Amino acid sequence: MNSTLIPRRTFFRGATLGAGGVFFAPFLKQLEAATDTEARPARVLFFVQGNGMYPDQIQPAGIERPQEPGTLEDRSLAGHKFAPSVAPLEPFAKRLSFIHGLSGRVALGNHGCGMGALGCFPSPKDAFAETIDAAMARALPGIFFHSGLGVETEPDTSIIYNVSARSKGIPLPTQCDPLKAHKTLFSIAGAVAERNSFNANTQLLDFLADDVRRMQQRLDGSEKQKLDHYLNAFESMHERQGSLLKLQERITKSAPELTERFGPDSYAFERMEAQFEIAAAAFIAGLTNVITVSSGAGRNKVGVSFDGSELGLADGPIPAHEVGHQKTIQSTASGELHIRTRRRHCEKLAAFVRKLESVPEGEGTMMDNTLIVFLSDAADRHHARAYEWPIIVIGDLGGRLKTSNRYLRYPWYGQKGHRTVANFYTSLLHAVGDRRERFGLPDLTLKDVDQDGPLTEILA
Repeated sequence: MNSTLIPRRTFFRGATLGAGGVFFAPFLKQLEAATDTEARPARVLFFVQGNGMYPDQIQPAGIERPQEPGTLEDRSLAGHKFAPSVAPLEPFAKRLSFIHGLSGRVALGNHGCGMGALGCFPSPKDAFAETIDAAMARALPGIFFHSGLGVETEPDTSIIYNVSARSKGIPLPTQCDPLKAHKTLFSIAGAVAERNSFNANTQLLDFLADDVRRMQQRLDGSEKQKLDHYLNAFESMHERQGSLLKLQERITKSAPELTERFGPDSYAFERMEAQFEIAAAAFIAGLTNVITVSSGAGRNKVGVSFDGSELGLADGPIPAHEVGHQKTIQSTASGELHIRTRRRHCEKLAAFVRKLESVPEGEGTMMDNTLIVFLSDAADRHHARAYEWPIIVIGDLGGRLKTSNRYLRYPWYGQKGHRTVANFYTSLLHAVGDRRERFGLPDLTLKDVDQDGPLTEILA
């Protein structure tokens, strides 16, 4: 017997896949990448909060905000205490960057900029083009192309289309019901009834594909070509079911436990916690590599109504929309309510980071190969002006980005050296191999500002 051991890298590259191979291949590639320094795993979470991210409320202590900065400022975060609204993220300062000074006025909207925030196009035009989360999903394919999870004003709302688009005219859904999101992603790990439903769906897809093949034999020309598209769709869905079956054990171990936080009677931040648990589990199970989590975001949405108990106040509604209009509620000024609301969001995001830090991957953890982009779809205030669009970045995508322990502020709008959110998104695409020179639409007012290419300062 030949006792020579086959290296894991060689095994992964030589492995053959049966049914579901097309959709299982990204997961196999992820396993290979965990042992191959030349092919590192990569995953991205976009966290989009509604109601604006006020720059002065997230400014690190000891770093001033000049009125008209004319040069790029690049400073270490070491020794600078985080502002109260983002204090839960301070333990991750060595992984984190504040990026200030970028503009995004091409996406201006009324309240939130909706899909324009992630797409860099005018917000009244829903699904005008692909958004950055979809573009990243194309570069980092998974079993599920993309997963959108959210919290919205109406807790019983299931599906909305608010911040993501696959391409022009094709928005991506955001699942606002944690129970249904859990069922969609983890039904194979559910109880007997859910597994039986999964198996029935698999058999139905198989039957439909066979039926289409039989019909193809009777047709020719353009009608046959139309059926080809149907057949490809059914076969693709069937293959995904096969991929999920191969991951059943891993999905079962990763699936979050269903608690009252997932139900319709839970408070907003409880639902947010449940959605982040689902997001972490989806990454850990290898179901997708790009997730967008949103809270009260979207052009036609104006925030979430929180319960006062979630913000350290008495029971009673705290509507984010009214807070954005500077309303004092429960004797608490709107500025303080903004800070408390963002702090609670950051607490949920911090728990997500800690979860990924607890999962080994390669010589480190899953967080080492993950990037989190935290921003508001309303840019810098409730009614966005977007002369500045603050962004917080956690993680460096496996060393592809230089976004650790940095405070970056670009020259103000219109000044020499000014850059846009689109330049930042182009940087993300360059980091995963998509070398396009422009993302979205340009700001035609910035005639003397270079809007092409990435932010070279953050590329490794």
